[in-house]
Amino acid sequence: MIELARKRVDSISELKNVYYIYGDEELLVEEALTRLKKLLSAEVDADFNMEVLNAPEAGAERIVDSAETIPLLSDRRLVIARDVSALSRKEQETLCSYLDRPNPATTLVLVARVPAAGEPRDANVIRRVESSPLFKKASSVGETLKFTMGKSRQQKLDDWVSEQFTRRGKRIETPARELLVEKVGRGLRDLEDAVERICLFAGDSELVTAAEVSQVVAPVAEQGVFELVDSVADRRRDVSLYLLNRLLRQGESPQRIFSLLLRQFRLIARCKSLAADHDYSSIASDLQIPPFLVSKCLAQARRFSAERLRSAFGDFKRAQEQMYSSKYLPDAQYQGHVLETLIVRIVG
Repeated sequence: MIELARKRVDSISELKNVYYIYGDEELLVEEALTRLKKLLSAEVDADFNMEVLNAPEAGAERIVDSAETIPLLSDRRLVIARDVSALSRKEQETLCSYLDRPNPATTLVLVARVPAAGEPRDANVIRRVESSPLFKKASSVGETLKFTMGKSRQQKLDDWVSEQFTRRGKRIETPARELLVEKVGRGLRDLEDAVERICLFAGDSELVTAAEVSQVVAPVAEQGVFELVDSVADRRRDVSLYLLNRLLRQGESPQRIFSLLLRQFRLIARCKSLAADHDYSSIASDLQIPPFLVSKCLAQARRFSAERLRSAFGDFKRAQEQMYSSKYLPDAQYQGHVLETLIVRIVG
């Protein structure tokens, strides 16, 4: 079941021909797209009837061609075009022409560029989207979905955090929720990750208190470094480089970043090695780390083959030789460049 614009859609036949998705909450946008994909996959063969395109790379003509393609053994085709707000005016006009007579068998989802996790929000970006010809055309023939917390952000944020715990079969006390937001900040990606870790840590306990939050969640000043480590381990290149540059501008030590990255990848490699004949609790005991950290490391390990991990450790060794060379030790800018190169090599 998928919720779009306060309406519940139970079947792909109920989907409209055109949606325009935009806003400044990247996680909410991605959740909406995931629900759309799952809805389609539950009823048809998605391999033949779903296509996701990066609009600036594909171009408007390619998007139109995909939208005009007849579904295969299905009544509905789903085409998702990302970053359409980055298209030139001429390209957007091409899409507007298609929207005059859209393929009745295709749901075309136009997605404006959404700030990545950690990026600052700019209300002018949303206003520019809403004033664009493509947005206006899409809103006249289809439905627009805006994902933002808006003016009532604090109340919506509190409700969203509580809902995340409810989805996982738990409740969080109000003081604990307030402490969580204070420590993590208001980024939904960061909060979701913290909620997952707290729930794993809490185990069978239904009620989450401030004590669990204090034990699991690092203060926001430290959170940025661990957010970077996780983004590298999750192979999110753009976010990783953005967070690295932000941390370096804030005066974070390049040597500390390097050490934490190396520590995390050592844990990932150990967890991957032990997973063949150990359960979570045994791995946690052997490595002397909390079970929730084992779960995270194993999820991250799935993004790296054994060969890829060996190559990453070779990259760490080369970077370490450069980082701790007496010639460059005082030069933080050079060390930052070494870290940037290391991250690009690891993430790929």
